[in-house]
Amino acid sequence: MKNIKIACLLLIPFLYPAISQADYFTKYIWYRAEHEFSRIVITEETIRGHRGVDQFVAKAKEYKKVGKYHTYGHGKPQKKITKVEKMDGHEIKTELLIKPPSGNGQGSAVPWCSIRVFFDGELKLECPIGYSYEHSMTVAKVIIHADDAAAEVIHYNDTPSSEPVFNSFNISKEIIVIEKDKLISKPIKKNK
Repeated sequence: MKNIKIACLLLIPFLYPAISQADYFTKYIWYRAEHEFSRIVITEETIRGHRGVDQFVAKAKEYKKVGKYHTYGHGKPQKKITKVEKMDGHEIKTELLIKPPSGNGQGSAVPWCSIRVFFDGELKLECPIGYSYEHSMTVAKVIIHADDAAAEVIHYNDTPSSEPVFNSFNISKEIIVIEKDKLISKPIKKNK
């Protein structure tokens, strides 16, 4: 028993550096309008390692100017980013809401981010972007196809059959929303 304790104590200095550096990362939402492809792409991105993370955090304001919005600023206030693009005769308004982490567990250790897309003034998409603790789902990418008047949402969760969700704006009056922990396309309810 004494030999096991000594062996464990001798291993601690070798294991500690690996353990202490294992989880050094940050995330951001990347918004980019690609007029040449008639689309807007919004993705959640991850940076790992000291050099990359420290560089991004130090220059977060500069990255914000090119559409890269930091989501892991612990304790920072929430922010709302609104982008409006004119593309192929349509107006596309995108709202990103970023609530950085505020705690250490039960969902408060991760940011809560969401996206809303208005196509020609009509809400067409409202869902999380990035990891949603509440729904145990990650929305990795949202693509708005202006010329095709459609949205595509790439997401995954614990079930292996997470397929992209599509919404063709010209064919049907639907909205992409999260319901019962799944992304679905459903009819828009008319306001009376």
